[in-house]
Amino acid sequence: MEESKHLKLNKAKWDKWAESVDGKGRLYDYLRKAQSRVVSLLDIKENMNFLDIGCGTGWAIGQVAKLVMGKGSFYGVDLSEKMIEKAKKNFKDNDSIHFIRGNVESVPLDDNLFDIIICTHSFHHYLNPDKALNEMHRLLKIGGKVYILDITADLWILKISNKLTKLFSSEMVKFYSTKEFRRLIISSGLTYVGCKKIKAYQKVHIGEK
Repeated sequence: MEESKHLKLNKAKWDKWAESVDGKGRLYDYLRKAQSRVVSLLDIKENMNFLDIGCGTGWAIGQVAKLVMGKGSFYGVDLSEKMIEKAKKNFKDNDSIHFIRGNVESVPLDDNLFDIIICTHSFHHYLNPDKALNEMHRLLKIGGKVYILDITADLWILKISNKLTKLFSSEMVKFYSTKEFRRLIISSGLTYVGCKKIKAYQKVHIGEK
C-alpha cells in the first residue's frame, strides 16, 4: 500500500477512536488491562525518561508517572491529532508529561534520550516495522529497553486471522510471530531479551540497547 494512503487510513481510524477510547466498556477494559500488565513489567525509577509510542490518550503514561509521583520526564507520541488533543487535556496540569503528534518512523526527539519505551497494540499497524524499530533504537539510551505489546501470531488460527483482519481493517499490516519479532528487534541493533505472555495470543517483546 502507498505510504501516504496508509498513514491517512490510520490517522482517520485513531481520530475516530479518540472520541470513545476513554469511555467504559469492553474496549476500554481490554486496552487498560493489557497496558497495566506491561507497566507491571517495567523497572520504573525516579528521574527517568519514559516514552509511549502510539500513546493514545495517555493512560499508560499517567500510570507510570504516578508510580514515581511525577519525578521524571514522560512523553507520548501518536499519529492522531485528536488522540494527542485529548491526552493534553487529560494531563493539562502535569508539567512532567508531554505529548507530541508524530510518526513512529520519525519522532522529533533527541538521540539516546529514553530509559524505557513502550509500544502497545499498535505495532501491527506499522507499514515499515524495521524503520520503526530503528527509530526506537535511536531514541533509547545505552542500557535502555523497549517493550512491545501486541497480538503475536504463533498459533495457526492467528496466522489465518492476519488475512481475515486485513479484509475488514485495511489500515492493519500484519500480526508478527515471536520468531519475526525477534528477527526485527535484532535487525535494528537491539538485543532481544525475550518475551512475556500476557494471554495466549498476546506477548510483550523486549529489546535492549
